[in-house]
Parts: sequence; C-alpha cells; structure tokens
Amino acid sequence: MCICFLPCVQNMAQNENEIPGKMSSHYHCIICSAVVNRRRTDMVRHIKRHVEKGETEVTASYSKPQEILQESNTEVQVLPNSNTPQKSGTFFNPVMKTNRQLIFCALAVLAKERQPLECLDAFSSTGIMGLQWAKHLGDAVKVTLNDISETSISMIRENCHLNKIRVVTESDGIPEEEPDVTNQNFVGTIEVTQMDANVLMHLRSFDFIHLDPFGTSVNYLDAAFRNIRNLGIVSVTSTDTSSLYAKTVHVAKRHYGCNIIRTEYYRELAARVVLSAVARAAARCNKGIEVLLSVALEHFVLVIVRVLRGPSLADETSKMINNLIHCHWCEERIFQKEGNMIEESPYKLLPCDCHKSMPGRSAVLLGPVWSSSLFNTGFLRRMLFEAFSQGISEVQPILKTLLCESESTTTKQFSGHTSQGIQAEDGVFIRIPEGDVSAVPGSGYIEACGAGAAAAGKRKHQGKDANAPKRLKGEVRSEHPPFYYSIHRHAIGGLNLPKLNKILQYLSEAGFLVSRTHFDPTGIRTNASLATLIAILKNKSTLSTTSQISSYREGTDGQSEDAFLQDAASLSDMK
Repeated sequence: MCICFLPCVQNMAQNENEIPGKMSSHYHCIICSAVVNRRRTDMVRHIKRHVEKGETEVTASYSKPQEILQESNTEVQVLPNSNTPQKSGTFFNPVMKTNRQLIFCALAVLAKERQPLECLDAFSSTGIMGLQWAKHLGDAVKVTLNDISETSISMIRENCHLNKIRVVTESDGIPEEEPDVTNQNFVGTIEVTQMDANVLMHLRSFDFIHLDPFGTSVNYLDAAFRNIRNLGIVSVTSTDTSSLYAKTVHVAKRHYGCNIIRTEYYRELAARVVLSAVARAAARCNKGIEVLLSVALEHFVLVIVRVLRGPSLADETSKMINNLIHCHWCEERIFQKEGNMIEESPYKLLPCDCHKSMPGRSAVLLGPVWSSSLFNTGFLRRMLFEAFSQGISEVQPILKTLLCESESTTTKQFSGHTSQGIQAEDGVFIRIPEGDVSAVPGSGYIEACGAGAAAAGKRKHQGKDANAPKRLKGEVRSEHPPFYYSIHRHAIGGLNLPKLNKILQYLSEAGFLVSRTHFDPTGIRTNASLATLIAILKNKSTLSTTSQISSYREGTDGQSEDAFLQDAASLSDMK
C-alpha cells in the first residue's frame, strides 16, 4: 500500500512469487508527477534526466482529477493530503470553518464603514478565505492573496478560475490572459502575490490584514502593524495551542515572553497572552489597539483588533498589559495593580485567605498579559447582523454567546435592542450609509449614527469616503468581569449542584454581573468572588444521598442554611 495516498498504480506481477493486484512501494516525481516503482535509485536517475534537460520546475498535474470541496458557496480544488502540508505543499482544514466565518463577518462590518477596502490574506494556501471575501463582498473589497509556496500559488490561480474570478499579477496589475477562460463572465478580481509575508506588509499598506501562519504569529506582528492604515483591522489566528494552553510553558515563555501555568481559565488566559503580544507590537509602531473580538476554541485562538494611530493611544494600550496573581489552592486570581512600587505582601491583593491557612508559597505571578476587555459590544452586534444578512447560521450561536458575555447578561436576558441611537465601540463612533442600515429580528443590530463623529477627530485618510469613523477620546468604556469560574472545578462533595442557568439566576438576583462564557461550557463569568460563589452553591444545593448527610453536617461545623445565606448576603454587601 502506498503511504502517501496519492494516485498510485498497481503492481504488475514480475514473476510467479509476486501476487498481482497489490500496491507496490514506489515514488512520485515532483516535477512530472510520474510514478517510479521499486527502487530509490530509479527515482534518482529519473530526476537526473529532468535536470539534464533543464526541467526543474514543479508541476501540480496528477494522473487523476483533484478533490473539489465547497464551503459557503465557494469551491476550492485541493491536492491529495491537503490536511498534511508536508506532503502536498498546500493546506486546507475544514475544522477552521468557524474561524473563516468569524473573520468574514468582521470584514463585512468594516466594509460598511468605508469602501473600497484593501484586504490581505498573508498565508492563503488554497485561497479559500480570500475567494469568499471577493465572491460575497464584490467591489467593496480589493483582495490580495499571498503565499510563499509555488504549489500554493498555482492552486490559488486554479481556484480563482474555478470560481470565475479574474487573477491579477502583482507586477503590472494587468489581468492574466488565459485562453480557456477569456469568454467567462468574471464575478470579481483577486491579486495574487508570491513573497515573504513580512516583505509584502512592509512594502504595501492595507485596511484589513489576516495572519494565520503555521504555529505562532509573533514573527509577523511587527510587519503587520508597520503599514496598517488608521482604524484598520488586524485579525490574528494562532494555532500553537500546545504553548498557549500551557502544555509547553517554556515555548510560551520563549515566543510570547509570558509566564503561564495550566489553570481552569487557561483558554481565556491564552487569548490574553496573544493580545499582549499584539499590543506590544502595535505600541512599537506608535499605534494603539482596540480589542473587537477574542475567541479561543479547541483548535485555535482568534483575536481581532482595530488599529488606532498615535503615541498617546499606544501608551494607553501599554498600560493594559499587567501581571496576574494566581492562587494555587483555590485558583482565585486578580490583576496586579499598575505601578512600579513593590508590594509589601502581594498575597493580600487576592480575595482569598489561602496564604493564611496554607503553609508555604500559595500564589504565583503570571503574565504579563492583557488586562482589559476582550470584546466590543457594538462591533459584535454588527457582526451578528452581517451573519444574519449573509445567511451564515453556523456562527450565530457563538456570536450571541459572545454578545451576552460582553454585556454580562444571560441568554434569556439577551436583547438586541438598545435605547441609544449612536453606535459606540469603546470610544469609536461609526457612521453607516443610510442605504445599508436595516433591522433583522434577533440580530441585535442598531443603526450607527455619526452625528458626533463628524465633528470629532482630525485624521482623514486620503482616498476614503467621508463616512470614515472618528474616534472620541472622552468616551466611557464598559468592562466585563475578567476570567470565569468552572462549576465542575469548584463542585462541593456530597451536594447536587443546581442547573447552570439557576446558578446564573441566583447570582443575578444577588446583584452581580453574570454571564456564560464560550471559553468553557461549564464556566460562569461574574464579578462575584469565589467565596461568594461557593456560599451560594452551598445554599442552593441539595444533598445527593442520605448516607452523606452526617458527613456533610460534620464538614459544615454545624452551620445552617441561614448562616450560609447571611454569609452570601454580607459578601454581596461588600461588593
């Protein structure tokens, strides 16, 4: 059997000892795609003949037609072993569909602010993401697909022709003359470049840049913020989850300069680690960032930020990077106060008293990580509207969860309506053309009026329309509670915990901000302390079995339910 899974030939029996009809061990020529059976020396002689003739260019033709996949009304042709780039030269991962759809919704929101947008997919591979941008957004975007691999560039050109999209070279800007596609009606135009991503981002300016390299993206952040236009958007997808999720902490220290450990909130910690690297790269270019979206799922960490030019904004961004004090015993956490003064006892900053009851060092210093908000409510509302208008149903549940998480509300309290007539995004007012504003049931989209934005701000980008957003410095930002608590992690032995929605209701009735989180299906994001949460769980839980009643009462030291209720009430008053 051939281990490469490429189109193979069957071995014909050479003598009576061989069994016909089975696959023989063989090689595939990377130049002409021919199959050379049996020995390695035959393959070496075959390659030498190509070299003697001057045939050294790799071709992507195979004896059988390649597989064609479809996603969001976009067809892409992939090579065999597309999920293993070391063997095929290209990469296509169907699991990342959610990632691609979230980025598309973010780009669609930015396209409503100003047109046309110059967009870059720095690591295109098959070009599926850029093809979706050009096919669904049309003339609102000018898409540039880049990859350093010759095989990927050939595949991108074929996929563009497959979707009836004209290919433009980066050298002269003239569409290619393809004899077999000249009579087709093209639905869009895409520019294809083949160069190092850092070089391309240093040479040209863009309004939207997406980075999705293999592994960490820290090597490309400086180049991305070098020429990004003001109020542009940079989206970063990090797939090095082994280091970000604290499986290889030494790699995280080397790449991101952060000290992390495995915690119950490790996914949110990973998003904050990536944001700290993004913020430092932006500050080195005298730019600040405004976090629009942060998502951490099983396979990737996605952050989307808006770029704000100016040294003062860069200084404000740098102040959002702080260390985190984490308790080893109860996993309570708190951000260290800003300043250069040394704390006499950092343990006193933690809400818990584990350092008094537990001997030794009970806490660890993590970070530095991003300490500000992870979401932007106004931008998420508009992304949800675009998901409804484009018919993208797969990401609507996660966008609703993100919106509730940013507003610190439960799902039942979710409402897309607001009394304000101005769309504010953490100090950024967005004006939308009148023809593009509409209301979709359940979308939570509110018209973004720019009456105050027209008079504010002094920067105006040349060549952009007058509806470009302006930033107001005096706008108040709404912060959601940092991090979350896992109910399974803090479950109490011998008690049946209430349903998660009931726990959310109890915390909300006690006057705390509370919501579910996409980082953990059993997590609760709240500004209540861990002691308050445990007290409420004890009050509202029921005993699991009658045999555990005596042991549970001994563990509580004679405290009754009224005592627990009084503790919770006192803790709530302290808040």
